[in-house]
Amino acid sequence: MSEMKKRNSADAKLSWPWQAWDELMQNVRIAYEDLRNPRRAFALTAARQQPYRDLIGALGAMASVTDDTDINCDVCFTYMLELDGLFFVRLSMVGPYVTFARSHDERAVKFIHSHATCSSDFERDVLRLLMTRGFRVLSDVQLAAAIDLTFPGIEHAKVYNALFSPEEEWS
Repeated sequence: MSEMKKRNSADAKLSWPWQAWDELMQNVRIAYEDLRNPRRAFALTAARQQPYRDLIGALGAMASVTDDTDINCDVCFTYMLELDGLFFVRLSMVGPYVTFARSHDERAVKFIHSHATCSSDFERDVLRLLMTRGFRVLSDVQLAAAIDLTFPGIEHAKVYNALFSPEEEWS
């Protein structure tokens, strides 16, 4: 790993308060059971239980919501929200973690993780809803932190892989 990548990974891990990092690792261990040979059976259980049904109803009262969940690849529920633009909410099946992002085009998204990153009342309302429901809304820096977890085809697993998409390289 290049010196710059090592430094960026260390900076990303530092963006997590130590208690939150310990809690994250505990949730990852419980979900995957084995960090060297992770199992994803918890995703099927979560998909059957639909634990966020009431949250999706609340989001549906704010915008048009489309379920884009794919448990064949991901370990999260993915919802597209449409209201004066396209937004994505990804709710982890590993624990109380979420990403909220605004889509600029097909490839570029802007993560919304604090009131400072909001650009509209709608974004502030969604962010407030997620936070009042107890979710940790993650920044792109937190998602980029390296995590000690082995996934096939992923050279250096990131928090993003553990919480949302084990098969997709985080860039």
